[in-house]
Amino acid sequence: MRGPFRALAGAVAAVRALLDSGSACAAVQQGLPCWRARNAPAGVASQWLRQTSGHGVGPPPCARSLHSTAAMGSGSSTNATANQKQRQQQRRQQQPQQAQSSHSRGRSAGSGGGGGRGRAGGSGTIDPPLLTARIKGADSLDALQQLEAEHGDGFNHIHAAAAFTRAAHLVSSGAARPLDAHPLLQRLSARLRRLFDDCGTREHANTLWACGKTAYVDAALLDTCFAEVAVRAGKAAPQELANALYAAALLQAADYGVDRQQAAQLLSALVVQRQAAKPQEISNALWAAATLQLAVPEQQAALLLSALVAQRQAATPQALANTLWAVATLQLAVPEQQAAQLLSALVAQRQAATPQALANTLWAAATLQLAVPEQQAALLLSALVAQRQAATPQALANTLWAAATLQLAVPEQQAALLLSALVAQRQAAKPQELANTLWAAATLQLAVPEQQAAQLLSALVAQRQAATPQALANTLWAAAKLWGSAAPPDVEAALLRLAAAVDERLMAAMSGQEVSNSLWALSQLGLRPAPLTRRMAEAALPLAPVMTPQALANTALAAAKLGVGGGGLFAALAGAAERQEQGFNVQSLCNLAWALAVADQRQLAGAAVAPAQRAAAAEAWAQTVAEEHCQLHQVHLWLVDGQHADGNGSESRSRSSSSGLAGALTAAQLQQCKKAWEAQLQDADQQHRRTAFERSVFECARRLPGLADCRQEARTPDGAFSVDVAALHAASGLRLAMEADGPTHFLRPGREVSGHTLARNRALSARGCVVVSVPYWEWAKVQRDAGKAAAYLSQAVEDAVARWQQQGGSGSVGGSVGGRSGEAAPAA
Repeated sequence: MRGPFRALAGAVAAVRALLDSGSACAAVQQGLPCWRARNAPAGVASQWLRQTSGHGVGPPPCARSLHSTAAMGSGSSTNATANQKQRQQQRRQQQPQQAQSSHSRGRSAGSGGGGGRGRAGGSGTIDPPLLTARIKGADSLDALQQLEAEHGDGFNHIHAAAAFTRAAHLVSSGAARPLDAHPLLQRLSARLRRLFDDCGTREHANTLWACGKTAYVDAALLDTCFAEVAVRAGKAAPQELANALYAAALLQAADYGVDRQQAAQLLSALVVQRQAAKPQEISNALWAAATLQLAVPEQQAALLLSALVAQRQAATPQALANTLWAVATLQLAVPEQQAAQLLSALVAQRQAATPQALANTLWAAATLQLAVPEQQAALLLSALVAQRQAATPQALANTLWAAATLQLAVPEQQAALLLSALVAQRQAAKPQELANTLWAAATLQLAVPEQQAAQLLSALVAQRQAATPQALANTLWAAAKLWGSAAPPDVEAALLRLAAAVDERLMAAMSGQEVSNSLWALSQLGLRPAPLTRRMAEAALPLAPVMTPQALANTALAAAKLGVGGGGLFAALAGAAERQEQGFNVQSLCNLAWALAVADQRQLAGAAVAPAQRAAAAEAWAQTVAEEHCQLHQVHLWLVDGQHADGNGSESRSRSSSSGLAGALTAAQLQQCKKAWEAQLQDADQQHRRTAFERSVFECARRLPGLADCRQEARTPDGAFSVDVAALHAASGLRLAMEADGPTHFLRPGREVSGHTLARNRALSARGCVVVSVPYWEWAKVQRDAGKAAAYLSQAVEDAVARWQQQGGSGSVGGSVGGRSGEAAPAA
């Protein structure tokens, strides 16, 4: 009996030495099992002191979501198998002379007791279980490298796999950088390749997990490990399968070419063992499948999801969040009850959830279009707001995006806190995150402070090389929704810098929807940065056939307001609209007709009548509103003006436009449109009378000696239009229409006359009025000096009259008659 007790005493002494060294304590402090006896000499101690290749779950990395990024799962290394223990015991009994045959197969020469595959001759011997414990207890990369340098020649497959795993844990905990671990992993790879015959699925899976965690790519090593796990997938444990899938997803991001067929095999094997799998393993497998963009069969996904839902009370917040993220990314059809159960389980653990897990949950709910109960949404938002300082820019942006998409009622203070937290990290945010934040703010109708908006836009400009067309379009759209034509100066300056930063790369990659949204936004902002608007108008021409009905109408509307594109673009838009006539809603129909009229596309008069006629259908007309009635009345007036300009209906004019929209609309509908137009004129009259600008122009005009019958807010003879200041030019007898044109009549930064102002000028000219435009910035220079103001206005009147007479009293003029700034209307 003394033999076993002697062995036990020796083992106890070894343990004491290990504890005194601090290695075991370090391992325990990190939450890792210190060591387990394995392959010990025969006797009592062999049942207690066991060697293992390592086990433990590394700190879960942050999950990431949306568009170009993915959520991150967390993997864990696994223990060695029983059949490997038996092989190691057999090898331990070999004599040193027999090791030469092992060396010929690529393994280290020499042999030692305790299951070691051999030790370096000059480094002294060390018990294999103790070496495993020291490897697992290494508290730094330097310590691990020292162990490999001293004892690497004596590593067996368990030591090599354990060293891989320990290096990965050190990287995951932040104790080492991935690149710093690569030299060690390269040496370990060489050692492990010579020991592949001894490895089981756990060593292979652990090695893959470690390579994934450290972004270490050794194609030969990885190919072998993946192939071995895949071929033995039917006998592998769920954790091994999940870890291999998890590693595949991480390694793909490190530019390793993952065999998708092997990945599918691993997933299928895990589905078979789903009842034995832990929540973390199921979650990691789904996360990996989503990250790898595998085509997961619907039945497999349903089985895995059901298995996780059954264990949801034991799942961590990260496992729940990553599962929802994966389901959303894979676009799986999730039963409403299961989604609600997962969401409720996470809400219950919200205080333990990371900001990324909370953000991913909200993002997934928005992507899956889940009906999130108001109380649950409020709890998740509050939990994230409490951790906002620890949240990444992506988590903050995705939270705001999800809140906007789900149409949540976000308290103003919470929204402001999230926005401020992101602004503070704007330099670290990606262009998509900055754009999504602005989009969400606009959708939620938040009051974004001017300084914060300018800071976000400036950060986006700084990253213009990494910006996508979608980020550009969303940013412009958000600005248009937030401020319209009244963007604060700093915001407008930042938007113009962004417009100037758009290069050929971005333009070439823009879709029809992105071009349409960008042009629409610029027109709403009143911005016409020349290079960008010209490029976008050119890009819209070939994209017109693939645009949606709304995109076609919005592009036409924007081009008309901005005065870009010309006849070719409008013809392409009208032609594409005719081919998609069934897809238009009432608003798009009216916008398209109005755009053709404002752009004065007379050769497309029939194309303007057609959408108006479709809007007049009983079902569609019931959905029209006053604004659309005004648009149609303006189209009607434009068509009538065209008829008069051509001598009451020449053959060149379409018969459908000879009487305006009469025939396309019923008499009652035309009357309804006229009534809405007159109500709009009356509202405008009241607003304009109260402006100091218009009143000062009127007071100056009525004192000019060459003018008579000066009236403010007077109607044209047919009552169709209102004039700011109407007067009679005494010398010529011509009627004057003096317009006090404020900022909304011009496009910035070049102060070109806007498209709708050009249309107004044409309509007034068609009614025999000489238009005298008084730009606001020119009047501001003279209005405080009565003499200068009178001289300015008198000269503007005489110039306008002279141009009118030179044109022979033409009723169709292209620009702002009498104005100091302007641009011809798009060519007909």
